[in-house]
Amino acid sequence: MTSLYSYDEVKGNVILYEYVPTLLEDEITPYSGYKPDVHPGICHVFQSAAFRFSHTMIPPGLYRRDGNCNFKNTLSGYPAIRLCSTWWNSEEVLIESGVEELLMGMSSQISEREDAILCSDVRDKLFGPMDFTRRDLAALNIMRGRDSGLPDYNTVRRYFQLPTLANWSEINPNLYERKPQMFDALEKAYEGNLNNVDLYIGGMLETEVDGRPGPLFRKIIKEQFERLRDSDRFWFENTANGIFTESEIEEIRTLKLRDILTLATEIKPTDLQENIFFWKEGDICPQPAQLNGSMMEPCLMLDGYDYFHGNEVAYIYSCIILAFIPIVCAGLGYGVIKLQNKRRREIKLKKENSGKNFDKLYVKEWLHQNHKRCVKVKIGPDECISTINRKGEILRKLEFKTVTSLVIEVTRDTHKKPMVLIRSPRDHDLVLQFEHEQARKKFLNKLESFLSARKKTLETIQTYREAMLANAETKEKRQKRLEHFFREAYALTFGLKPGERRKLEDIGSDIIMVMRTSLSKNEFADALGMKPDSLFVKRMFNCVDKDKDGQISFQEFLDTVDLFSRGKTEAKLRVIFDMCDDDGNGVIDKQELTKMLRSLVDIAKTNSLGEDQVMELIKGMFSTAGLDEKEKLNYEDFKVLMREFKGDFIAIGLDCKGAKQNFLDTSTNVARMTSFQISHNPEERKNYWRKKYNHVATFLEEYRQHIFYLFVFYVINIVLFLERFIYYTYFTEHMDLRHVMGVGIAFTRGSAASLSFCYSLLLLTMCRNLITKVRELSLQQFIPLDSHVQFHKIVALTALFFTLVHSVGHYINFYHVSTQPLDHLRCLTHEMHFDSDFKPTIAFWLFRTITGITGVLLFAIVCIIFIFAHPKIREKAYSYFWTTHSLYILLYILCLIHGLAKLTGSPRFWMFFIGPAILFTLDKIVSLQTKYMELEIIDTELLPSDVTKVKFARPPNFKYLSGQWIRLSCTAFRNAEYHSLTLTSAPHENYLSVHVKAQGPWTWKLRNYFDPSNLSDGPLPKIRLEGPYGGGNQDWYKFEVAVMVGGGIGVTPYASILNDLVFGTSTNRYSGVACKKVYFLWICPSHRHFEWFIDVLRDVERKDVTNVLEVHIFITQFFHKFDLRTTMLYICETHFQRISNCSMFTGLKAVNHFGRPDMTAFLKFVQQQHTYVSKVGVFSCGPTAMTENITKSCETVNKNRKLPYFIHHFENF
Repeated sequence: MTSLYSYDEVKGNVILYEYVPTLLEDEITPYSGYKPDVHPGICHVFQSAAFRFSHTMIPPGLYRRDGNCNFKNTLSGYPAIRLCSTWWNSEEVLIESGVEELLMGMSSQISEREDAILCSDVRDKLFGPMDFTRRDLAALNIMRGRDSGLPDYNTVRRYFQLPTLANWSEINPNLYERKPQMFDALEKAYEGNLNNVDLYIGGMLETEVDGRPGPLFRKIIKEQFERLRDSDRFWFENTANGIFTESEIEEIRTLKLRDILTLATEIKPTDLQENIFFWKEGDICPQPAQLNGSMMEPCLMLDGYDYFHGNEVAYIYSCIILAFIPIVCAGLGYGVIKLQNKRRREIKLKKENSGKNFDKLYVKEWLHQNHKRCVKVKIGPDECISTINRKGEILRKLEFKTVTSLVIEVTRDTHKKPMVLIRSPRDHDLVLQFEHEQARKKFLNKLESFLSARKKTLETIQTYREAMLANAETKEKRQKRLEHFFREAYALTFGLKPGERRKLEDIGSDIIMVMRTSLSKNEFADALGMKPDSLFVKRMFNCVDKDKDGQISFQEFLDTVDLFSRGKTEAKLRVIFDMCDDDGNGVIDKQELTKMLRSLVDIAKTNSLGEDQVMELIKGMFSTAGLDEKEKLNYEDFKVLMREFKGDFIAIGLDCKGAKQNFLDTSTNVARMTSFQISHNPEERKNYWRKKYNHVATFLEEYRQHIFYLFVFYVINIVLFLERFIYYTYFTEHMDLRHVMGVGIAFTRGSAASLSFCYSLLLLTMCRNLITKVRELSLQQFIPLDSHVQFHKIVALTALFFTLVHSVGHYINFYHVSTQPLDHLRCLTHEMHFDSDFKPTIAFWLFRTITGITGVLLFAIVCIIFIFAHPKIREKAYSYFWTTHSLYILLYILCLIHGLAKLTGSPRFWMFFIGPAILFTLDKIVSLQTKYMELEIIDTELLPSDVTKVKFARPPNFKYLSGQWIRLSCTAFRNAEYHSLTLTSAPHENYLSVHVKAQGPWTWKLRNYFDPSNLSDGPLPKIRLEGPYGGGNQDWYKFEVAVMVGGGIGVTPYASILNDLVFGTSTNRYSGVACKKVYFLWICPSHRHFEWFIDVLRDVERKDVTNVLEVHIFITQFFHKFDLRTTMLYICETHFQRISNCSMFTGLKAVNHFGRPDMTAFLKFVQQQHTYVSKVGVFSCGPTAMTENITKSCETVNKNRKLPYFIHHFENF
C-alpha cells in the first residue's frame, strides 16, 4: 500500500461495506453521490434501540493467544479473562498481555448467539457508577429509550412501512412457539397492550433463528448507515469534492479490518483468518471451547458504593473541632479575666507587703466536716493571725491583743494529717490542717517566737482529731447559734404580747443554749453593719452591756430590741444621753458631744467637717435651745435640746442584721425629701381593665419608636429569610442543588440573606459621627438614638442566631454533597472542575474550597468576637475586648470572599454591605481628622479617690455639646488603645478636660504615669482623641424643665452640663437654652469618692445667679431614715444648715438626704409643680439598675395620663 489515508475514510469503509453487511446479511445500496437534502443526524430509534442489538453478541469472557495458537490462561489459572472482573482493570490486562494477544484471541473466539438473551456479565453485572457498581445493560437500554422519548414498537413499525401487529405471537412465531411463557410474562407486564411495548423489547424479540436482526432493526440500521453516507459531503466515494481520485477510492474499498490490524500492530497476516468477523471450519487457531460463566472465575456481586465511606472520622472530628471553637474561646476569655485579676492581686499584694515584716504559710482551713479551703496564714505584723485567700483578700483576722496567753490544741494522730485549733476568747475557733508535721512545727515555732517577742505565752494542748473537731466552735456553728440568738430575740419581742411570757413547755434545750450565748463587740458591730473600732459602736456596746463583762448577754440584747421597738421616746433619748456621757457622771460637756458628733460624721464617710466646724455646730445647737450659757448639759437640758426633733424620735430604731421581722417603721423608710411635698388630690378609682389599658398604652407610647424600629428590623429579617426559603424550597425543586441538599439549602440561603442584612446593619449602628450629626437635626426626634448601643447588641445577637442556623445547615449540606457521585457534582455546580477519578471528601469541602475554609474562619472569628464582647471580659480585660472586636475588618473581608465560589448560588452579601460600608468608611474618615492629631497636655491633677484630671489643648474648629463624649488615648503607652471618656469641660471653655477614675489596667497606668513622684523631666506625652460623639444627655437644653440624675461615676457628664447650664442662663449668650428649672439629683454611696465633683458643684452654685438649678444629694451607703445614727446625723445637719447655709458633709447649699430617692414621688412632685409644660426631660447616667428604675418611675407616673409627660434619656456607665 503506497498511499496513506485518514482513519475516518478507512473506518467508514470497514463499517459500512464490511461489518454492516456481515451483521445484516444484506448488501448496502450502491453509492449514488452526495445528497444535500438528506438529514445527517442520528435518529433516536437507532441510537437508543437498534444500535444496542449487538449487546446480545457480547461473550462473558475474552480469550488471549499468540501467533502460534497458544491460548493464554489468566494468573488465577482460568482459560479466559472474565469480563465482569476486568471492567476497571483494562490497563493491567494490556500491560500483562498486550493488545495483540487480545485481538488474536477475539479473532478466534466465537460470539454469543444473536438472540433476545444477553449474557450474565452484561445482564446484571455490567460496570456502573460508584454509587452502584453493578447494573443491568438490558434495563439500561430500556430506560435509555424511555428517557429519549421513543415511540412504542408498533408506531415505529408503521413508520418503517411494516405491518402493525395485533397478537403477541406475530412478533416472532418461532420464538413464541419455543418460549410461550416468556411472552405471557411480557403480556402481563404490558397489561396485554402491544402498543405499550418498548421499541428495544420488540426489536430484540424479532431476532431471527439464524441470529440476524429482525425486520424492524434491520431496516433501522440499514437506513441510518446509508443516510449517514449519503448526507456526508466528505464521504470518500464522493468524487465531486475532489478529495480522492478513482484509484484512491478503489484502494480504500479494498482495505479490510484484517489489513488495518496487521498494519497497526505487530500481528502477522498469517496469524489471522481471512474474514476477521467470522471463524469458519479450517481457519487457523480455533477456540478451545465456547465460553460460559462456569469456566471462568466467578463474578463478585458488589453492592452499592457509599461515597461517604472514609469520611466518618473526618466529619466527626470536624464537628467536634467546630463545637470546641466557642468552648475554647470561652476558656480563653475566662483565662484572660483570671490573668488580669492575678495581675491586680500581685500589684495589690506588692503594695500591701512593702515594708512590712510578717510570716506566711500555705495551709487548709477546716470550716466543717465537708468543706476545707486553701488559705495563706499570715502572722503579724499586728498582734493577730490572718487568713488570706488567693485573691489577697483577708478572710479572717484573729486578734490576741487582750490576752497574755494563747491556747492552741494540736492533734496527736500519726496516721492523719496534723491539725491545729486556735481558740479565741471572743470569737469562733480557727482550725488549720497542715500537709506534714514539719509544716506544723514551723508554724508553731514562728507563732511562739512572735508571741514571746510581745511578752505573751503559747499554751499547747494535745488531743485527738475527732475530739478536737467535735468540740471546735467553728464559724458555721457560731453563725447558726447567732442566727438562733437573733431569731429568738425577735420572736420574744414581736411574737408575744406586752407582759406575756413564753410557756415553760416551749423552752427546749436549744433555746436554753441560745439564752446562754453572748455577743462579742465584733459580732455586735457586724449586726449593726459597722466597724468594731467605731466610737458609736463602742458607746452603744457599753450602753447595752449593763453588767460591763465585755459581752452582751441574751437578756441585755432582748431589752435593747424591746426598747427601740416598743419603748417610749424619753427612754430612747436616755440611751442617746448615756452614749454621749463618756465618763458616766450624769452630765454631757461640749467635748463629749463633739466626740460623738465626730464619730457620726465618720460614719457618713465625709471629711468636709473639721473640728472647729463641729464645735461651732455644737454651739449653734446650744444657742438654738437657749442653752448657750451652759458648758454642760444634764438629762433635762438634753431633752430641751432635742425637743424640736421629738417627732423624729417616735419611730426611731436600731437597724440590725438577722431580723426576719423588721422592727423599724418601714413605711417611713425613705429618704428625707422635705422640699418635695406632694398634695394628695383625690383620684378617680379605676377598675382592673382600665389600669391594664393605661399600662399597655403608656408602655406603647413610651417605647413606640423602639417598638417600631424593632418591628421593622425583624420584619425585614423574616421577609429576607422567607423569600430565599420559599425560592429554594418550591421554585428550585427541579434543580440539582435542591435534589442533593434537600430543604437544608433553603434554610442556609434564607439565613444567609438575613445575616447579611444584620452584619451590614451593624456598621450603621457604630457610625458614631453620623449618629452625633443626626442628634443635632430635627430627625433625631423620630429615632431613639439613646438606644443605639442596645440596638447594636440586638442586631448582633440576631446575626449570631442566623449565623448558627447557617453554619449548622451548611454542615449538614456538606454531608449530603459528600455522599454524591461525581456526575451529580458536575451538575451541582459549573464553577468547579473535578478529575474523572477524583472523589471529594468532607475535608475537601470544608478545608479546600473557598466557601468551606472561609466559613470555618468566619465561624471562629464570630465566636471570638462575641465571647470576648461579654460584659465581664469588657470590664476586666478591656484591651482584649477591643483587640478581638477589631477583627470585624477581617470578618467582612471573609464574608465578601465566602460566596465567590458560587457553590450554592451567586454571592449576595455585597448587595447589603456596600451602602453601610460606604457610610461607615466616610464616618471613619471623619474621625481621622482628629485621631492622629497629637494634642498638648496643659495640666494634670491627681484628685482623691483615684481620680485623675487631665486638661489638654482643644483642637482647632472642635465643636461639641455638653454631655458628649470622646475616645481618648495617651501616647505614653498603648497609643493605639482608645477609651471612651465623657468631656467634663464646658463648650465655652478654650480647653478640653476629662476626669478618669482608676479602675482598669489602662486607667491605673494613666494615674501612675502622671503621679508627680513618677514624672520625669522630659516633655509630657500627647493626647489623641476621636469624636466628639453624641451622648444621651446632650439634649437637655431643649426642655423648659429638666430632671438630671447622676449615679456613681455617671455624674461625669453633668460636670460639663451644669457648667454649661449656669453659664448660658447667667450670661444669656445661648438663646438655644430653653431651661427654666433644672433638678439635679446626685445618688452616691458616700461623698468620699467624688470630692472632685463636689468642687464642680460648688463652682456651679457660685455661678448660678438665676437659681435655675436645684441640687439634691442622696447618700445611699447608709442606714434607714429612722435609724438612731441617721436621726442624730439629720439633727446635726439641720442645725448646720441653719448656721452656715450649707451642708456639714459637702459644704454645698444642696440638700443632703439619707437613703435612695423615691423617684416616683419626686416625679409626681415635679408634675404638680410644672403643670404649664407638656414635656419634662429626664436625663440619667449611671448603673443599669438605676436607669431602669428611673424608666419604671417615668412609666408609673405617665400611666396617670396627666401632663407634663416625662421623656427619659439615659446612658449606662
